[in-house]
Amino acid sequence: MSFSLAALARCAVPVVVALAGSVAPASAESGTVVPMRSILRACDFSPIPDGASTNSATASAVIHSSGGSVTANIHFAEPGAPNTHYDVALIQAPRASSAPCDGPGPGVAVGSLNTDGAGIANTTVGDSLRSGTTGVWVFIRRANPYSQSPAEFYTSDFPAKV
Repeated sequence: MSFSLAALARCAVPVVVALAGSVAPASAESGTVVPMRSILRACDFSPIPDGASTNSATASAVIHSSGGSVTANIHFAEPGAPNTHYDVALIQAPRASSAPCDGPGPGVAVGSLNTDGAGIANTTVGDSLRSGTTGVWVFIRRANPYSQSPAEFYTSDFPAKV
């Protein structure tokens, strides 16, 4: 079986691009690696209809829990958005859909994510675990000055077990 250089390049380039575009650390640091996508979610983690977007950032979190606390190390890259501010929330589950999660409160820790000139940012958000918490998830959003809906958003693909 023979391979042409062009065929090999077509196979190798997507792998190299995927590896270079990843902002997750090489080691999971003994935590749970949680990829994030542009899916708008309610506070109970249910997806909001028509809440998907084509935002182009790469985001992930490494979730650690120890004793009565949880920490999310968040990694974010959006080359098209240098020097941009995002709000971050670490949300404990289960949570009622009627319970607010857009600011600090019981079961919700908030933080900031500010990209550098290349559109890359890292931050850590931590909280004490509430009784009954079985998982946590991360919500990243950029405010929209013209709407209550975020201009850009990313949420965990799944709640990390704690």
